[in-house]
Amino acid sequence: MAAGDTVTELGKAQSIVIYLNTGSTDSDGKPIIDRVTVNNVNPSAQEQAKYDFAYALAGLTSKTVEGIDVRTTTELGPVG
Repeated sequence: MAAGDTVTELGKAQSIVIYLNTGSTDSDGKPIIDRVTVNNVNPSAQEQAKYDFAYALAGLTSKTVEGIDVRTTTELGPVG
């Protein structure tokens, strides 16, 4: 396969990235943020369900949610 060959979408995958404030700061006084990634999220799940899941997962920690990202990855092929 080479540049210019016909490309096909082989599939999509989603992940949820949750940014959690640890309650600590670095030497510059900026908050320390942990990142938790959950892979293989069902792309057809409602956005509200993804949001609620992120907060439910964060609720199992003593950290507070600073942000939530949903990332979609598209696999292209053929390769090789």
